[in-house]
Amino acid sequence: KFAAKHKRDARINPKKALRANSSIYGGPSAGHEFEMMIHGVHIKECGCTQTQPEPSMYVRIVVDDDDVVVGYLIVMAWVDDIRFFGTEPEIEKYLVGVKSKVKITVEKPPVTEFVSIETHQDLERGLTELKMPSYWVKALGGIKEFFPKGPAERDVPISEYDEKLLGVDATVDDIAKAKHLPFCQLLGVMSYGASSCKFEMKYAVSKLGSRRNGWSEKHFECLLRTFEYGYHTREIGLMFSKGLDPHGDNVIYACADASLTVPRPQGCSIIMMNGCCILFKTKKHVLTAVSSCAAELTEFYLCTVYIKGLRNLVFELGIPQKKATLVFQDNESAVKIVNNRGSLGITSRAMDLRTLSCRNAVEDHQVETEGKRTNLMMADMGTKALPKFPFCMFRDAMNGYALVRAAYPDL
Repeated sequence: KFAAKHKRDARINPKKALRANSSIYGGPSAGHEFEMMIHGVHIKECGCTQTQPEPSMYVRIVVDDDDVVVGYLIVMAWVDDIRFFGTEPEIEKYLVGVKSKVKITVEKPPVTEFVSIETHQDLERGLTELKMPSYWVKALGGIKEFFPKGPAERDVPISEYDEKLLGVDATVDDIAKAKHLPFCQLLGVMSYGASSCKFEMKYAVSKLGSRRNGWSEKHFECLLRTFEYGYHTREIGLMFSKGLDPHGDNVIYACADASLTVPRPQGCSIIMMNGCCILFKTKKHVLTAVSSCAAELTEFYLCTVYIKGLRNLVFELGIPQKKATLVFQDNESAVKIVNNRGSLGITSRAMDLRTLSCRNAVEDHQVETEGKRTNLMMADMGTKALPKFPFCMFRDAMNGYALVRAAYPDL
């Protein structure tokens, strides 16, 4: 209120001006000023370059006279928490530069936990696992009253039955009876987990999110069942590996799928690197679709947008993609339309030009597409509720556990 009033007074030549003897945390420009300070330290003092696709990341790559990389540093700022890694000489220079301008506390490696995400590395085998078991245990502590017998074991985050229940609107009476239930609070807890390490829960969280403005007791029960899955599978996260992915190390590839639902299709794009998912998107399309082919092509277009951003990012991190990024699809008509500029049918011709522009990405050798059987399309897990099989198969292929389990059966 003070800031708003002062801003109004400033427009009409105020008679009084106040001087703050100390900085006011949380002032209108505090966030921007802090960001500019972090930016200045990394650019001017540490010699880093700010990546354009992701401003919170900074990179410095050192090469010799023959243009061979001899040192590197990658930094990611998370508000006032910063994670960094690289070669020892570059890390030492970085710490000297930061300490010259900012008071910092350096945690001695290995830092096993960051924003509730635990990091487990096996450098001999080239494995990195990210998971959040402690987060789910703490989350259960706040809602124990809803599980008098303890949380049950769940094999899937959302069943077909739950999906149908969430498709039914709550009546005014239902909303009044259930308004005391912490639906939004618990949904927020699960949303963070699903966005961090439990990507396979994203579709369930998306469906539950459609009830944020009004839920019934049955909707809340669906929410609890989804939480039970997250708690039961809390030891499962993301597993990155080196030398195991048949596509190669540091190579981006993806799969895109969509289901023709009413009123708008539900699409899912999964982008992979080093045997594990680095980006998982599942959401309803903005426009309706007249056919499965149209829905699939729309999702392919969206997937190419995500891929272009990631290709730009990894290029700035010193990992250029030498070939077009492969995108798997399970719709033969969509694959043919993307790869050919032949005449289109009545319904295909009606597709948005933005969608058809994905042909340009193929012709520019940024992406390429290849057909994959529906029963092997792991993006299917982000378009509809699936039974235990094939859900668990898709989940373990997406999060990298199946690949590592095949290579190291003793783990």
